Amino acid sequence: MSIQGAVRAATPADVQAPPAPATPLDERVLGFGDGLVGVLSVPAGRAPRRTAVVLLNAGLVHRMGPFRLYVQLARRLAAEGYVVLRFDQSGLGDSPLSTRISDSRKRDEIGAAMDAVTRETGVARFVLGGVCSGADDAFNLAPQDTRVAGVVLLDGVGYATRGHRIRHYLPRLFNPARVWRALRRRLRKSEGEPRAVGNDDLRDFPRREEAVGRLHALDARGTQVLMLYTGGVASYHNHRRQAREAFGSVMDSPNMASEYWPECDHTFYVRAHREKLFAYLHDWMRARFPE
Repeated sequence: MSIQGAVRAATPADVQAPPAPATPLDERVLGFGDGLVGVLSVPAGRAPRRTAVVLLNAGLVHRMGPFRLYVQLARRLAAEGYVVLRFDQSGLGDSPLSTRISDSRKRDEIGAAMDAVTRETGVARFVLGGVCSGADDAFNLAPQDTRVAGVVLLDGVGYATRGHRIRHYLPRLFNPARVWRALRRRLRKSEGEPRAVGNDDLRDFPRREEAVGRLHALDARGTQVLMLYTGGVASYHNHRRQAREAFGSVMDSPNMASEYWPECDHTFYVRAHREKLFAYLHDWMRARFPE
């Protein structure tokens, strides 16, 4: 579902912000690294759990996340005892563009974020995650840092499999209007019309073989991996078994979890979908990282 479609279908009651957590929590602005700025959410009046969460920017969106998704998620998790940092990477939100030129810039910044959380709270084990490019960054860094005990990939790495193509094209073959539109698009391309840039062109996915290798490496380390896909990425994921199709036997490991929620849009705009996400992540964290 597109963001516009979610907005049109939703009523005001659907999209109002979830109520604030009743459990007390503290939030403070944190400066660290090369001018990076973040907000640290910590439980108040109790010792934090031993695993913290770091949320990474979704595309060019400020650390609040799409439609304040990260704000709401951070406060929910902090109310349950987790330390959560949502921060702006270099050149985004309140973090100025770094003057340093380095191929490892993102890795260094996320490492500095984890260092800052440990200095502030003493927690030294982490779950990295985010939506879209935030998921991409988490997946790219996790194999390189042993402090990462889990990754939450919301509409993250994925590949269109043979099954995906069958499920996508077969129903369209029985719709003449869709077939005609597809032929017209193909004819325009053959006449030299430039192809429109889509969301998939802006993603940072490795080759599939490399992605499978990363998952095996994370599995061998005991890292917990959650891959949750929505209807917003139907261009490359459209079935609950597709992660198994794309990545193979590693998905049979108890360390791996895959979900497909076609009713949800890419930003979890509708309140009921956010509530479902928050409840699922809460249960996943409690099950995978017991105290």
